[in-house]
Parts: sequence; structure tokens; C-alpha cells
Amino acid sequence: MDCKISKKGTMNSMENKILKAALIGVGNMGKKYVQMIVSGEVSNIKLTAVVIRRDELMEWGETLVNTDGEHVRIFRSADDMFKAEDIDTLFDAVIIATPHKTHAKLAVQAFSLGKDVLCDKPAASDIGEALTMNEAAKKSGRIYGMVFHQRLYPKYMKIKSMIDAGELGELRRVNLINSRYLRTSYYHHSGAWRSSFTGEGGGALINQGQHILDMFQYLFGMPQRMFALIPFGKYNDFAVDDEDTIIMDYDNGMTASFVLTTGEACHEERLEIIGTKAKLLLEDNTLTITRHQDVEEYIEMEMVNSRENMQYVKETIEFPKAPEPYTELLKRFARASLEHDDTYLVSKGEEGINSLMLCAGAYYSACNGIQVKLPVDAEDYSRLMEELIMKEKSIKNNI
Repeated sequence: MDCKISKKGTMNSMENKILKAALIGVGNMGKKYVQMIVSGEVSNIKLTAVVIRRDELMEWGETLVNTDGEHVRIFRSADDMFKAEDIDTLFDAVIIATPHKTHAKLAVQAFSLGKDVLCDKPAASDIGEALTMNEAAKKSGRIYGMVFHQRLYPKYMKIKSMIDAGELGELRRVNLINSRYLRTSYYHHSGAWRSSFTGEGGGALINQGQHILDMFQYLFGMPQRMFALIPFGKYNDFAVDDEDTIIMDYDNGMTASFVLTTGEACHEERLEIIGTKAKLLLEDNTLTITRHQDVEEYIEMEMVNSRENMQYVKETIEFPKAPEPYTELLKRFARASLEHDDTYLVSKGEEGINSLMLCAGAYYSACNGIQVKLPVDAEDYSRLMEELIMKEKSIKNNI
């Protein structure tokens, strides 16, 4: 009997296939990915190699055994791993979980060797580098994914499905406030590269904000214009941002506000979406849906002064708190790699430019005090980063 394969379905021939992967970067997130894979949580990936640069992590690395009972090969640098004599059989994909400014070089190297790539956010710290990564992926024909796991949150999946189905009507206004990520001075000093233009390419927007900006553009698309107010170093003694306020404008008439802070005590995740047929209010894990007749038709046709004849239907959905869906994202990347089909990816790598572009637009706007039209020119942004890095170094040298 022939085994018929459904593109999105399960099939015996795929269930037995395992992706051999190498991981570069064993900081906080890299170690999490390692543990998920070697523990068997990610059933279709076998970790065969890992790059460990720090001496104090070598003892931990030597304990790593993959799901076949084999010790994971340890390399002291990515260059050494990419030069391994058995690289053709050692691994087929690379997971990059290193500091932002190393992403482009590592990804381009991997693509040139015919390897698939899963890159942690952000794609890069610079627009030009992200574009180079996209071009290298396209030229190589390899699978390229980004770690934007929040797209798998049930609450955002629900909102996305409602928008795509037209249940809200035409979108008119969006307001987002996010103070989820409180970050302490201890955190900011936990790595020499953290919270600096020199090491990270920025602050909250280039780090924690990448997840939120990705979700924003995933739901609503890219704006055409934006204006940002950023009080750099509002809560901390550094040059980068720890609070950002952005106003966005779309050609279809929708406007949006976006507030991100990493310096407030209270946790708030609030997203308000106003459409012509419904309003959504997401507060942490509670989604309130208020449906009504088309407001633009109401304004045009009703012979009343205000809302006297408007009818509303309200619904509330509570989403239970669940573990971060990293394992599902990793499984989908493996499936995409094994089948050479990027439709299985949670987020295609080429989409990483979008959240980075929103970050770049905000920095460019705030530093120049102007409204910015997207996309930001890569060379103009590179020059801005050079200026900010020089200014940051000058301040540190004078302390």
C-alpha cells in the first residue's frame, strides 16, 4: 500500500526523520535550546555539535549527551566547527543564539556551506546586515527561520485569525502598552555586550522589543510613517533606550501607538484594536471582544445624535498561562528543514527585517526629531549607529 503524504499532516516517513543540528551560543537562551533538544522534548532534532567559548562552561558541555546516547561534539569557536573535516555529515542545520552583532557573519557562513539556519532575534543589529542575511539565504536556497515564538501564543493566534477573517471590519486604531520585561542593573551588566549601541545596537527595542514589534507587524502589517519619542537612559545610566513611545501611520488610514518600557514595577500587556465592526481589548491573558454593527454605516445612516441605536455583543476569553512555545517552534523548524519547505516555519527569516526596520525607524526618528518614512535607508541608519557608538564611547571614556 502506497504511503500518501499530506503536506501538513503527519506521516510515517517523516516521523522517523531526525534533523542533525549544531548550536552556536550557550548564553541564557542557547542553554535552554540545548536542554530542550538533548532531553528529547524536541523529538525531531538531534544535537550533534555545540560551540562553547567560555572555559567555565566546558564542564557542563562535556556532560551533554544527545538522544542517541552520543556525546555532543564541542568546538571552541564557530570557525573551528565550520572547518570540521566531517562537516558534511556532522550537521545539516545551525541554530544561532549569540549576541546580535555576530548573527550576520555566522548565518552567511552557514548558508555558504549549504546549512539551514534558525536565528534568534533580532535578525541582526543593522539593517544592512539583515539584508545581507536575506540575500545569502535566497542565494543558497536553504531554509532560514527566526525565533519569533510569540506568534504561537494562543491569544495572538486568535486575534490574527479574527483580523484575517474580517471579523473586526476595517482596522482604524491600535494602542499597545507593554511593561512585561522589567530589567535590573544586574541584568544590564550581565554581559559586556548588553544594553549598548556598541555591543547590542541599542536597548529595549533591539532586544525585548523585537518580539513585540514582530507581533505588531505580524498582526497589522508595516506602517508607512512613524514618529518616536525616546528618553534614552530614563531608568538607567546608559546611552540606550529603556522606554520607547512610537506613533505609526498607515496608508489605509489606521493609526497606532506603541509604548514599551523595561523600567516599571507593574506588569502590563495591553493591546487595544478598534475596527469598524468590533473592538478587541487584550489585557495580559484576557481578551474582551465587543462586536457591533458597522460604525461607519451607523454614522452615515442612523437618524440619532450618538449611540442610542447602537447594539453591542460582548464576549470574554481567558487564555490559560502556558509554557513558552520554544519546543513547538524548534519542531517546526526541523520539519521545514527535513522537508525543505519553509511554510512549516513559525517565522521565515526574511521577515526578521520588519521588526528591525521598526526599531531603526524609531531610533532614527527620535535622534533626529522627525517623522520617518519607511523603509529607512540602510546606509543612513549605519551612519546613525556609528555616531551613537562614538558618542557612547566618548561618554564612557569621560566617566
